[in-house]
Amino acid sequence: VDLAEVVVEAEIFPKIFLCLKDADQFVRKHAATVVREVAKHTPELAQLIVGNGGVGALVEYVSETEGNNRLPGIMALGYIAAFSETLSLAVISSKGLPALQHALESEGEDHLKSASVWSIGQIGRHSPEHAKAV
Repeated sequence: VDLAEVVVEAEIFPKIFLCLKDADQFVRKHAATVVREVAKHTPELAQLIVGNGGVGALVEYVSETEGNNRLPGIMALGYIAAFSETLSLAVISSKGLPALQHALESEGEDHLKSASVWSIGQIGRHSPEHAKAV
C-alpha cells in the first residue's frame, strides 16, 4: 500500500491513462499493470482511478488488446469493481461488461478466460441489480 501511495503522490493520474494508447505495446501493458497494482489496494485508490477517468480508459484498453497484454486491464476492472456497489456501477456504466464478455469469448488461454470471469463476478456480486446487469 505504501508504494502505491508513493506512485499516486507522484501525480501520475490521469497522465498514465494516455500511456494505455501508446504505440508501443509494452508501454501500454506496463501502464495497465501500474493501474492494476494501484487499484487493488484500497477503495480510495480505486476511487481515485475512477474519478480521473480510468475505467473508461481501461475498458478501451481491454477492448483493443489481445492475449496476455489484456490481463492487467481485465484484472484492474475486477479489482475496482470489487470494492463497492458504486465502483462496480462505474465499471458497468463505462461499458466494462461487453469488453470483459468479448475477452471471455475471444481469448483461447484459460488464465485469460478465468480472469475475465472473475472480474465479471466482482461486478455482479454487490446486489440483485448488479447481478441483473451481468
